[in-house]
Amino acid sequence: MSIKILKPAMLTTLVGDGREGFRSFGIGPGGAMDYFAMKVGNYLVGNDHEAVMELGYAPAEFLFQKSSLACITGKGFTIHVDNEIFPLWKPFKIKEGAILKLIKTIPGAWAYLAVHGGWRADEWLGSLTTNLTAKAGGFNGRALKKDDAIEANESKIQIDETKILPWGISANELSGVYSPTNEVRCVLSIETDWLSPLSKDKFLSEQFAVSSQSNRMGYRLQGAALSLSERIEMISSPVDFGTIQLLPDGNLIILMADHQTTGGYPRIASVIKADLPKLAQILPAEKIKFKMISLEEAERELFSEEQKLGEIKMGCHERFKKHFG
Repeated sequence: MSIKILKPAMLTTLVGDGREGFRSFGIGPGGAMDYFAMKVGNYLVGNDHEAVMELGYAPAEFLFQKSSLACITGKGFTIHVDNEIFPLWKPFKIKEGAILKLIKTIPGAWAYLAVHGGWRADEWLGSLTTNLTAKAGGFNGRALKKDDAIEANESKIQIDETKILPWGISANELSGVYSPTNEVRCVLSIETDWLSPLSKDKFLSEQFAVSSQSNRMGYRLQGAALSLSERIEMISSPVDFGTIQLLPDGNLIILMADHQTTGGYPRIASVIKADLPKLAQILPAEKIKFKMISLEEAERELFSEEQKLGEIKMGCHERFKKHFG
C-alpha cells in the first residue's frame, strides 16, 4: 500500500480525465472540478493522464506508507509534512512514514494530491474518474473514507529523503487562471433572450452569492431574482459544465462537473471553459459577478489556456527528466 487516509476531506475521490462519449446514455463526463489544477498536478510529478486525489472544502490527513514523489495543487489549503510547511504547486519527495496534513486556511475549495505513476484506480467506460451516482470508477466507485489504503502505480524513482524540489508553477502563472477571483466570464446561450430586459440588466450588474447547497453537480446562487419575459414550457435539452440555468424561483444554478446531461430549465448563459477552474474554487457565501464576452473571445481564452497547459507539461517533464534521469 502507498497511503493511508487518517482523515478524509469533506469529499475525497479519485478523479481523472472526463468520461466522454456517453451523454446519449445519460452519463456525463464527470472528472475534476478544477481540471487545470488536476492536470498541472500530474505534470509536476512527471505524469500525463493518471488518476489524482481530489479533496474538497475541509482539512485532511494522510500517512505515506511508501516513499513517493508527490505534489498538491489547487487552492484553499496549507500543506504540512511532519509539521514542516510545504508549498502548493511544487513537487516534493516524501519518505515512508511521513504524515501529510492539509490545513484549511485561505479562500479556495479544492485541492489535488498527485503522485508519480498515479493512484491505482478502476477504469469504467474509458475513464479512471469516480462516478458516485453509478458507483463506478475510481476507488470502488465511492468517496474515500478514514482508514482506506490507496495504492499508487509502480514507480522506479528512488526516494531517500523528504525534500521540496526546485520546480513549480509561479504565482504569476496562476494569476492568469484564477484572477480576478470574483469575475466569471460567460457567453450568450440559446435562451438568453428569454430573460426580461430588467433581468438581463440585473444578470450583468448584480453580484450573486454561492449557496451552501452547492456541490459537484451544481453551484446554486443567491441574489437578485430574475424572470423571463413570458412563461414558456420547455422540453429537456442538452447542458454542460458551466451552463447557467434559471430556476422557477428566480435563482440561478451553474452546472458543475457532475452535471446531468439534459435539463428542463432555461439556459440563460454559459461560463466560458477557461473560467471553470476559477469558478470551481469559489466557496459558499463568496460573491461573483458575471461578465458577458463574445464567442470569439471565449475561444481565444480557451486556446490560450490550452497553450499554457502544453507549455507547463513540456517544462515539467523536462525538469523531471533532468532531475531523475
